[in-house]
Amino acid sequence: MLNRREILLTLGIGAFLSACGGGSNAGGSQIGNSQGNTGSPIGGSQGGGSGSGSGGGSSGVSPVSMKFGLGDDPERMVNGYDPAGQAVLRRLNPQIVCFWLNGGRDASGRIVGSSMSFIRNWANARRFEEWSRAGYEIMLITWENYDGQNPALGHPTNGDYHISETFIRDLRETLQILREQVNTKTYVVLATEQSTYTACRRDSSCPHRIPHTDVISNETREYFSALRANLLRAIDETKSILPNSDFGTCFGGWLVEFTEGVDFIRFFEPVINASNAIFFQSMMDFKASERGGYGNPQRILRNCEFYSSYRKPIHLAHYMPNNHRADVVAEDAREMARVEYLRRLYSLGLRSFSFMYYGVVKDNRFGSLDELSRLRNLMRSF
Repeated sequence: MLNRREILLTLGIGAFLSACGGGSNAGGSQIGNSQGNTGSPIGGSQGGGSGSGSGGGSSGVSPVSMKFGLGDDPERMVNGYDPAGQAVLRRLNPQIVCFWLNGGRDASGRIVGSSMSFIRNWANARRFEEWSRAGYEIMLITWENYDGQNPALGHPTNGDYHISETFIRDLRETLQILREQVNTKTYVVLATEQSTYTACRRDSSCPHRIPHTDVISNETREYFSALRANLLRAIDETKSILPNSDFGTCFGGWLVEFTEGVDFIRFFEPVINASNAIFFQSMMDFKASERGGYGNPQRILRNCEFYSSYRKPIHLAHYMPNNHRADVVAEDAREMARVEYLRRLYSLGLRSFSFMYYGVVKDNRFGSLDELSRLRNLMRSF
């Protein structure tokens, strides 16, 4: 199912970096190809939080909660088009359902919004209204098939979708649908893993490494300047149409782990400053126990520590091992289902945690659904 080139990088602390992101199936499912880079490692917390197990809040401290989201296709889950998806939905009982707007390139070479037909069909069937009436909040995530990793989306976009007028039109149309049909909270997550979009612009082999991706360099500056400008336009559209949503761009979780990645984030500070929220992802393929104690739980904490300085709500837009390893989910969830860990994330500003694709846990391999359910239940009050 995946066309994935994983790059593992060893930091000075002995940690390995890896990451991932978007693709598409029936409702706009995303499986991406975002790698960490051979940048200069920087310091940061390695701890996953000491824990007191999966109980309630600590004595004498008022409990708090964190919203849980689930993707990647609300129609399959909520409407039961996939009975397994509906079963996972019922078990995890998320507050947020996530869908994706994917950019692609058609057979004639035109840049297109490959998911727009699904979005329009859902709108015509009043699906968004239905999901909202059922109490679900709605998260929209945008991505593009920059390197052609998803054949269903056609040829590589080379990053052209998110700098195009087509993207702005597709976003405007989708936002207007949400405004008309949704009465619950909305989240608008723009250009997830945007630092990878330059991989193929000058080299058809699509090297996922500096200086081709994850860095502002002589090779990439022109593109990322255009992307920054178009994202500012996208934020203006969002403010105009869905002013009460949480909106912003979504960074690859690996960027906070090396100097060039942090410089990349700083380059997009005009976008961060114009947004009212910050989004990131975490999709490492391995258990922390396999990589020197540094896995998704540690990456998630490290991102929250970094983005807390912006004093905006932080959202984990999509978490999942990119290689779909259910045993990684089980260990990650078991490690994160600790009161002190969740309280630390909350204190840093994390307000929602979304699991990318229900299919990874639908068979409960390695007890993955059980462990994820325990984590989700703890998030209700800790």
